[in-house]
Amino acid sequence: MVYHIKKEGSKMKNRRRTIAIGIGMLVLVFLLGDAVLASARETIKIGTATAQTGPGATFGIATRRGADIAVEEINAKGGVKGRKLELVVRDDEHNPVKTVALKRELVEREKVVALLGASNSASMLAVAPIINDELKIPIIAPGTEATKIVENEAWEKGRDNYVFRYGMFGRGQANFLVDMAIKRFGYKRPALVTWTGGWGVTGRGELNRRLGEIGMKPVVDITYDTGDTDMTPQLMRVRENKADVILNYGIVRDNVYMVRTKDKIGDKTPYFSAWGIASPAFWRAAGELAEGVVVSTTITADGPQPPERMEFLRKYWVRYGKEMEVVWGTFGAYDIVHLLALVMDRVGTDPKAIREGLENIPYFKGLVKEFKRPVFTRTRHDALMEEDFILCRFTDGQQLQIHFDAEGPFVILEGGIKRYIDKATLALK
Repeated sequence: MVYHIKKEGSKMKNRRRTIAIGIGMLVLVFLLGDAVLASARETIKIGTATAQTGPGATFGIATRRGADIAVEEINAKGGVKGRKLELVVRDDEHNPVKTVALKRELVEREKVVALLGASNSASMLAVAPIINDELKIPIIAPGTEATKIVENEAWEKGRDNYVFRYGMFGRGQANFLVDMAIKRFGYKRPALVTWTGGWGVTGRGELNRRLGEIGMKPVVDITYDTGDTDMTPQLMRVRENKADVILNYGIVRDNVYMVRTKDKIGDKTPYFSAWGIASPAFWRAAGELAEGVVVSTTITADGPQPPERMEFLRKYWVRYGKEMEVVWGTFGAYDIVHLLALVMDRVGTDPKAIREGLENIPYFKGLVKEFKRPVFTRTRHDALMEEDFILCRFTDGQQLQIHFDAEGPFVILEGGIKRYIDKATLALK
């Protein structure tokens, strides 16, 4: 009997132990489940430090708006793997020193998994080595065209390069401008009239490089300063040297004075500009004097558009109630966020995995371009190449894409009307 009582006591202890273990496992499952749910609730942060105030604010605000619309769309469809995206914005005031500090803060404190680029080439050139050598997080620039931003030291040495671009790049844009003017329009005597500030300096060098590669020299190579408001000396040099086209690198303000001076002295020399003036702001400031100016860019919101772009434009208007100021920047930032979401859905949110994933996207349908080739590769971190750039003509307040057929260059007006361009003056025939 004593033995029997002891036996029953042992069974009771085992039962209690089993129950305790079971309860413990349930508690653990509950806690782990709660942790998983908490993890699912955490947002995936994408950061941007760009100008929201100061001289580059137009670009910075434009890219933020495009990114915001993309984040809203992605989250409305459930986010990435059940997690919402969050855009964390910082204002670097167009200042490279602040860009570096804020990019670091976004990575180290906000724990963003990817970044959008800054509003100027100087900022991106300053931050690129820190991104590659210390922070090791992918950053995609929707603009900032200095070639060395992407073809940086890490790229040159074959190391992992975390810097990507989804817009114009210096060498490519200069090649495009020169080739379109000389090979497609047939000009023989180009004049360079470029800005002495910012990207005007690098643009001038790239234009001279490309002209040299095709066996040509500019008939005149002249510059203007930021404070210049009358371009008569420059334009008189163009006239004296009998140039048949002007190639320009500059921004809106300077180009407004340029077309005003052209009008004042009756100059009709065809005028091609890099994408610093690819904005409605140029027409608003210059008015009808902008008519006929040709600009290189990656996308326009004017003229015939596919349904996807029209839907985006509708959303933009509903949300912001105004026209887009930097079309290529807004569309580009929108595409970049969707591109990042696509990659994270495939590879997760580890920054290194995202970088590798960006180099392995065989197809992507963006608003700027439908990529039927890899968007990026290990050795090419510029998504858009020369064949992806377009020329637009300022036409009655719009930037209409220039097309070509056997009869020459033309634009398509409202109602599908085709109008050819007079190569000698860039006027519509």
